[in-house]
Amino acid sequence: MILENIKIDNKVDNSPEEIIKNISKLEWKDGLYGKQSWGHSLHKIAPYVGRIKPPFAHFLIKYVTKPGDTILDPFCGIGTIPLEGSLCGRNTIGVDLNPYAITISEAKTQHNLILEDLIDYVENLDIISKGVSIRKIPDWVKEYYNKNTLKEILYTLNILKADEQKFIYGCLVGISQGHRPGHLSKPCAWTLPYKPRPDDPGEYRDVKTRLIAKIKRNYKDKIESSGSIKILKEDSRKLSLENESVDHIISSPPYYNTLDYVNSHRLRLAICGVYKEDDKKALRDQTIQRYKDYLDEMRKVIVELYRVLKPGGYCVFVVGDHFKGKLVINTSEELAVLFKEVGFTYYGAVEDPIPVNKSVQKTTKKVKFERIMLLQK
Repeated sequence: MILENIKIDNKVDNSPEEIIKNISKLEWKDGLYGKQSWGHSLHKIAPYVGRIKPPFAHFLIKYVTKPGDTILDPFCGIGTIPLEGSLCGRNTIGVDLNPYAITISEAKTQHNLILEDLIDYVENLDIISKGVSIRKIPDWVKEYYNKNTLKEILYTLNILKADEQKFIYGCLVGISQGHRPGHLSKPCAWTLPYKPRPDDPGEYRDVKTRLIAKIKRNYKDKIESSGSIKILKEDSRKLSLENESVDHIISSPPYYNTLDYVNSHRLRLAICGVYKEDDKKALRDQTIQRYKDYLDEMRKVIVELYRVLKPGGYCVFVVGDHFKGKLVINTSEELAVLFKEVGFTYYGAVEDPIPVNKSVQKTTKKVKFERIMLLQK
C-alpha cells in the first residue's frame, strides 16, 4: 500500500449536489485505488463476503464527512468502514451480529500496539495439543485439519481470549482457513470453504510460526494518527446508542436473498465456536436478508438510524440489485420509500456495475448493480 496517496481533507464541501457529483466519478476504481492491494495492512486480516472495499469506503468517508466526525456503520461486517474512517481521522462505531465479523472488527481496534511486543507475546506462548479435546467438534470441521493443528488452534484461541489479545486472536482466525502454506487448514478457498481433497492426509502445520508471520504482514503499515473505533455486537434494529449521537451513517447493508453470510463463513464461524446447527440457524434467523420480511425488518433499522443520527446528518447506503427469476428488483427504490416514510430526504442513487464473484456463496450468478444511496435527516 502507498500511504501517501491517502489525503485527508479538513475542509469538505458536503452539499448533497457535491456528494452526488463526487460519488458519480467512481474514483475508487481508478489507478492505485482500483488495485486489490490498496489499503492499510490491517484491512487484510481476513475476508468477508460482500464487504465494501477499502478504497470505496475511503472515498465515501472523504466525500461525506470531515475529521472529528462520528460515523456509524450499522452493518459493519469485518470493520472496513470503521477502520478506514479511523485512519482518516474520524471516530467510528461499527455494529454487527455475526461472531466472526465481530472478531475481525475488534482485531482492527487494536492498532496502537507495538509489533515487537506482539511477536514476543506469541514466541513466549507454550502452545500445546496434548489434552485438548476435539470430541465435540463436528466431523465436517475436522475434515479441514490435521488433528494436532486443530487442537493447537483451539488451545491458542482460548489463551488469546483470556488475555484479551483481540488483534492476535483475529490474525489466528484469519489464517485458520486458506490455500497457502501460511494457512493452517488443508488447502481450500480463502473465502467460501470448499471441501478439501478427500485424499489429502492433512499435514501438521504449527500455529506459532504461521501466526507470527501473519502478525508481521498485518501490522506492517504504520498509523500516525487516527480516530477512535468502537465495535458493538448488537442488533441494528435495537441500537444502544443515544438519540442524535452520530454525525453520519455509511454502510453496506445485507443484500437480500443474495449472499449467504452464515454458510459462506461456516468454517471460520466454527473456529470461533459457532458450529452447532441450532446456533447457526439462530444466527441465520437474525440476519436481515429473507425476501419475505426484508423490507419490514429494514424499516425497523431505518427508524433506529433516524433516531441516532443528528439533524442534517447524511446516511449513505450501498445496496445491490436482487434477481427473482427474470425479474430485476431495484433494492434502492424499495428502501427509498421506507427512508422517506420515516422522515429522511432522499437525493438519489449512483449506479455502480459490479461483476460476479465466483468465490462467494450466493443465490444468483447474474451481473448486478450496486447503488449508492444518499439520504439526509
